[in-house]
Amino acid sequence: MTRTAQLKEFLQSISFRELTLSIDLLVSVYISYFYIQRLVNATAEQLASVSWLSGLLLEVLTYSVVLMVLSYLLLAFISDDELKQPLDVREKQINLIGFKYKTHILQTGICVAIFQYQAEANGWGPSIEYNIPHLPMHVMVGAFLLAEIANYAAQLYKGRTGDIYE
Repeated sequence: MTRTAQLKEFLQSISFRELTLSIDLLVSVYISYFYIQRLVNATAEQLASVSWLSGLLLEVLTYSVVLMVLSYLLLAFISDDELKQPLDVREKQINLIGFKYKTHILQTGICVAIFQYQAEANGWGPSIEYNIPHLPMHVMVGAFLLAEIANYAAQLYKGRTGDIYE
C-alpha cells in the first residue's frame, strides 16, 4: 500500500471533529516550536530587549491568528456544513475534559509566574542566578501554549478511546 493510499484511508477513518482537533493541535505545536526556537537562538541582548520580546510576541500572535483562520477556512471548504452543526453530548463531555486539563495547566503556570516574579523582585531564584530576563512572562506564554496542546491532545485521546467519564 502506497503512502497516498494509507493517508487517504487514514483520513477516511477519522471523523471531521478529529480532523479539526488534529489541525488545531498541529498549529499549536508549530507555534510552540516557533516560540521556543526563537528563544533558544536569541542572543543575550535580544532576550533583555523589550522591543525584541514585543516583536516576538507579536509574531507569535500573528502566526497564531493567521494559521487558525487558514485552518478554519480549509475545514469550512472541505466540510459539508459540519462546522455549523452543534456538538452532541459526547463531544461536549470531551470538550469539558480537554478544558479541565487546560485550566489546570494555566492555573499552575500563572502561580509559577507570580512566584517567579516575586522571587525576581526579591533578588533570588533562577532568573537572577542564570540571568534570564522576563522569565515570568516566558512562563506564562509557555503555560498557555502547553495548555492549548494538552487541550487538543486530551480531546483527541478521549475521543479515540471513548473513555469520557472519569
